[in-house]
Amino acid sequence: MGIILLLALAAGAGWGGGDAIGVWKLSPGRSTFAGDRPPRSLILRIERHPRGEIFTVDRTEQDGRSTTDSTILLLDGKPREYQDLDCNGTQSSQRLDNRTVEATRTCEAGAWMRFIRRVNTAGELVLEVSGRRPDGRHLQMRLVLERQ
Repeated sequence: MGIILLLALAAGAGWGGGDAIGVWKLSPGRSTFAGDRPPRSLILRIERHPRGEIFTVDRTEQDGRSTTDSTILLLDGKPREYQDLDCNGTQSSQRLDNRTVEATRTCEAGAWMRFIRRVNTAGELVLEVSGRRPDGRHLQMRLVLERQ
């Protein structure tokens, strides 16, 4: 699964309420990528939406290739159909407390992703991503982002 879509899901709609609204920049030196190469830059924008929040990821890879992706999460815990280039399946999201949101994506091919997003007491946005890729490899990342 593409890292952009994973992060879009992870940090998306309503995660932690108003404390997550804004623009966030990846702190690569404080993040762990478990075998994945860190991007040259990663900016997250979280905006309010009538049904949740809009989450936009602007990412530039080490080779200079740039991509942008957006998603909306509803935070009601209901599984909904989901499809992207790497996944046909469902995703659901729910608020665990006023600073933490969990989202899960399950794909027909057996891949899955679980994201936990929280704003910590230092005011940083932390994304913990775990899962299994379509090829069976496990994924584990901890991304730390700072408000801009």
